[in-house]
Amino acid sequence: MSDTAATIFTAIAGGLFALAVAYISYRAGRRQTTDQATVEHGQWLRGQRQQGYLTFVDTWDTTVESLQGLQRSWEARLRAYEEGGRQEDPAEESSRLMRDAWRAVRRDLERVELLGPQRINFALRAMEDAFREMQDVITAQAMDEATCPHWDEWNPVLARANLARFNFHAAAIQTLRQPPSPEGESEGLEE
Repeated sequence: MSDTAATIFTAIAGGLFALAVAYISYRAGRRQTTDQATVEHGQWLRGQRQQGYLTFVDTWDTTVESLQGLQRSWEARLRAYEEGGRQEDPAEESSRLMRDAWRAVRRDLERVELLGPQRINFALRAMEDAFREMQDVITAQAMDEATCPHWDEWNPVLARANLARFNFHAAAIQTLRQPPSPEGESEGLEE
């Protein structure tokens, strides 16, 4: 092989090596940028979830507290209405309070549902079912127009609502404690 051919061969090999290094560097740089963007999005989503979960739990607690207040004051409200001391019928008042309560809970529930992940959505369904059960007990009481209300169903329904809240809280902790990773969010999607 002549010196010229060796020089040309070395130049071609060097050029191919440089192209290979450039391509590998390009791919590695793109991968690093993609990974960084995925982690940053994960951090943003984690913050949104934390805010959404806290807002939802606060709304839930306020709503359940107001429903418990309605339940506790039912007899007094009914007596005051029958004696003419109250303008609003307790059945109509409870219906209005239930609509307002569901509107508040639904707004925050839908936000949390959008943020996911699926384990949170499962916990939300249980909370929604518990809310509907509380609503059914109060609505049934309002339909009966009982002067001595029978709230036998209330405590078990309230216990299920509290359990559903506890399970949501546990799912939220599990979700928020999972740090964002370059692979993105895959855990919980196959549940």
